[in-house]
Amino acid sequence: MLGNQKGLSTVVLLAVVTLLSSCSPASSFAFLPRVSRTKDAVIIDFAGVGYAPTSYGKTLYGQFANPGFVPLPSVYGWPMPFGFPSFISPSAKQIDGEYKEYLDDPLTVKQTAPKCGTGPAIMPAARDLATERVIGGADAKKGAWPFIVALKTDKGIFCSGTLLSDTIVLLAAQCLEKMSMYELSTVTVLVGFHAADLSDLPMTRRISRVVLHARYNAFTYANDIAIITLDTPVVLSRTVATACLPAASTEADQFVGVDAIILGWGAADGTATGNLKQAKTAISSNDECRADTIFGKYVSASTTCTTTGTPFTCAVDVGGPVVTLPTPGTWTVIGINSYTKDCAAGGLKTQVGSFRTWIDQYM
Repeated sequence: MLGNQKGLSTVVLLAVVTLLSSCSPASSFAFLPRVSRTKDAVIIDFAGVGYAPTSYGKTLYGQFANPGFVPLPSVYGWPMPFGFPSFISPSAKQIDGEYKEYLDDPLTVKQTAPKCGTGPAIMPAARDLATERVIGGADAKKGAWPFIVALKTDKGIFCSGTLLSDTIVLLAAQCLEKMSMYELSTVTVLVGFHAADLSDLPMTRRISRVVLHARYNAFTYANDIAIITLDTPVVLSRTVATACLPAASTEADQFVGVDAIILGWGAADGTATGNLKQAKTAISSNDECRADTIFGKYVSASTTCTTTGTPFTCAVDVGGPVVTLPTPGTWTVIGINSYTKDCAAGGLKTQVGSFRTWIDQYM
């Protein structure tokens, strides 16, 4: 009897050791997302991963050319399950593998495939205050800009992005490059909301895949562009829609003098607050951008900026869109908010047309 108990204890001990070892840093590679690299992209794929990575909290440092900082190591305990559920609109139903919005009549399906570029019918008028910021600009009408999204962790909203399809978001590489794999797995994408307190939030999604430009440089903000794929398609509707993309172009000054709209929730203290704001500005030439004493040294053929003395974006608005209206009903994202010193100074924008081929390849 005693021998049987001893044998049983040994089996139990071995089982416990095996379980603990599966959660150790040495074996946590089994839970890491798949990371691959091409000549111009770093791809992190969470699809099918059962757990987020554990104790080493591996960051994306080292995946990029000349990173501008060395992130501090992150320390986490037991593995956390990945694949957190997304919130889907209660009236959304899955049909043929796609989520569609139902009308009150359950037998009637609302066709929700709006073309890109939904937004105000005309370019909003500029305000008189030359020094207005997005945080001090005009409140956007609820639902007016259905393509802007925000990214959130348990610390709050930290970046913005632009919806390009029901599963694709365009944003800045710097939004994600600092994060550990664990942190990436916990990011929530907020879709279709207006108030920063999220009181009107209809949908959230998790990240299934991340594509960052392999030549993003945190020293110079060069190639500050990324794409994320959502874990579940969003429900496209009048208030959740996609922005259009500009044609591919290597012309540095292709939008000089064009009126543009910047959007954001940013406040002077660096947090998201109030309702979504909009402000009208104009695209500057690269010569004007280079004259800026703060970010002029970062200007390249694939960046642009907005005219000095016009509205500004804040830190939480990094990654968000700069949009123009080339023709009615076709709001087009021509810029991504990149370098932003504070809410009271101009900033650098990634010129989307310069990366159109890259975007098409990794969408």
